[in-house]
Amino acid sequence: MNYIQFSNKQNLIDKILIRLGILTTDNVVIKINNNPDYDITEYRRNVVANYFFNNFWDFSSKYKSIVDINILDNHIFHFDTLQSLSKEYEIEYNEGNDCDFLLQVLIQNKDAFELNSFGTEVNDFELHNLRIRTIDNLKGRIYYEGSFQGDSSDIEPLDWGVYSTLGLNAIPNDIDNLPFYKSLLAESYLLLKEKKFKLSYFLTFSAFESFVNFELGGNDEPDRLKDKFKELFGSKFIVLNSHQIYTSIMSMYDNYTSNRNTIAHGRNEIIIDQEMVKSSLLFILTLISTYELNSLTFDDLYSNFDN
Repeated sequence: MNYIQFSNKQNLIDKILIRLGILTTDNVVIKINNNPDYDITEYRRNVVANYFFNNFWDFSSKYKSIVDINILDNHIFHFDTLQSLSKEYEIEYNEGNDCDFLLQVLIQNKDAFELNSFGTEVNDFELHNLRIRTIDNLKGRIYYEGSFQGDSSDIEPLDWGVYSTLGLNAIPNDIDNLPFYKSLLAESYLLLKEKKFKLSYFLTFSAFESFVNFELGGNDEPDRLKDKFKELFGSKFIVLNSHQIYTSIMSMYDNYTSNRNTIAHGRNEIIIDQEMVKSSLLFILTLISTYELNSLTFDDLYSNFDN
């Protein structure tokens, strides 16, 4: 495998970030708060009516930031059913752990929700149009909105609840316990997703410099970064001339660095687009993961991600 073949592997950036502990891919279950927004929909008491709701899920205890998120499915569970599932799957259930409990059930049996829930309708209640509205990483919240048909008894039901299964990519909370260059790579990735391309590109190389200095033991000598990286790689891979990855891609270094310097100095106009950022990020991630995973060839390196 050569670099072109390696770089064309599907979702490679995400796979490397996951392997380096910078990104996590999870499914989670959350309980939906369908308390209506009464500025938009009028309270109709016992009359079956359509209500709009706009609420949030706080993820700050689970993740540092969320990169992207999707609603995979929605189900209504009667609380008696949760007790029955607890006995069937021998998983502890109580009122405070319902979401984590349901996730454990789902892990054991992917069909359990379909077999044991009411779907999205129960009695006069029907859930409609639930969607993710926005991610707020500063507050650690996912805002969602939707509507339902029902009466007053369906607003805060006593014996059932609406649960959503979400698929997400996120930056884990323990990123702060890892070397700082991993936080910089995480921030660069978030900026890429936010389409802040110049800042993402610049931060990628700040992360690379931080990585080199960290691995060299805080070496802040004013040598060229390229020379310092060669020194670092040479300390682990003694014969650099026979190292497939190093000899294949280091010729690209000067071009990427030139773009980074143009951004930093701000004297010349430069257009940085999404593909340029993804290309530079993959280049830097390849170098870092090659060193961390002690790989000599692209086949060897990719074997760490192909799972």
